[in-house]
Amino acid sequence: MNRKPLAALLLMLAFTSNLFAREVELSALGAFELVFQPVQPVQTYPGQQVAASVTFRKGEAFAVPSPGRVQQTQYLVAPGVALEKGQPFAVLRGPEMHHFVMSYANSRALLAGAERRYKANKPLYERKAISESQWLEISEKYYALSLEHEHMRHFFELVVAGDDDPDALVLAAPLTGVIDYDTAGRAVQEGDSIALFVPLGAIRLQATLPNNIRDQVVALKAGGCELGVERVSALSDGFFVQVWSVPVAPACHLLLGQELLATPLLRAERAYSLPRSAVFQLQRQTMVLVREGDSLHPLAVSLLGERGEDYVLTSEFDLGGRDVLVSSVSAVQGVLLGLGGE
Repeated sequence: MNRKPLAALLLMLAFTSNLFAREVELSALGAFELVFQPVQPVQTYPGQQVAASVTFRKGEAFAVPSPGRVQQTQYLVAPGVALEKGQPFAVLRGPEMHHFVMSYANSRALLAGAERRYKANKPLYERKAISESQWLEISEKYYALSLEHEHMRHFFELVVAGDDDPDALVLAAPLTGVIDYDTAGRAVQEGDSIALFVPLGAIRLQATLPNNIRDQVVALKAGGCELGVERVSALSDGFFVQVWSVPVAPACHLLLGQELLATPLLRAERAYSLPRSAVFQLQRQTMVLVREGDSLHPLAVSLLGERGEDYVLTSEFDLGGRDVLVSSVSAVQGVLLGLGGE
């Protein structure tokens, strides 16, 4: 049996154990300038930047559908502009505008007649003076006309005065928010969206994060703002998951539709912030030097990320409030290597 590899392994283990158990007396460091800094515990640390976009969640925007084909749409504002509720945003032009108005008036008249008939026959049905089939025909017609008229009523609630052209309708914003629309200039068909309005309180940051940090993320940093995470998707897209921030404040200067990089802030247990100068490598271990009385003790740490000019790290040891050497660290590293070689 070849005992040389085993002996070498035991020697290396003994050396490593001896190295990390060693301490350095402050008196042995001579004239080195020794500066210490108390370790600062941190609750979060920044992760790697991720792809993000300024958007809104499904169901949070308000679409303005067209009641029919529109030959020309003149938009009064550019996409992305924030409007107040009731502010004119578009003029629909074409001979069909007159048809829309007449259809709406006709719908209102038909509904009024159906409603009178419905109300007049309801007591008769309750007294069984008319048949089930007669009542069914009366009520179905009333409800169908109500639904049809309701769609048109919602549209005409947005129509405001302000254009002298009888073949034109001026539309106003249904709510306070940011407008978006198709700028391709295509004719608008029945049911197409004339414009989409996103409430200011619905604009948020959406980011794509690796699955392994989905339970740690607490906020997203972008545009100079730190935005708390409001929702994490319960569904994974392969290796990634979608998260949404709280609504974006105007002071963040983020634009709806903007694509950017965001920094996730991750929750950490027993995490600390230290100047980079305090951290060094020894025997493939990341270390810091902690003062205990009149001596320095090397303790192993793990790097989590960066925070400005500092490292964020964690350790199996409680470092909170302890003094760590932040200057002349490389000199002490050399002393440790010398001690290890003894």
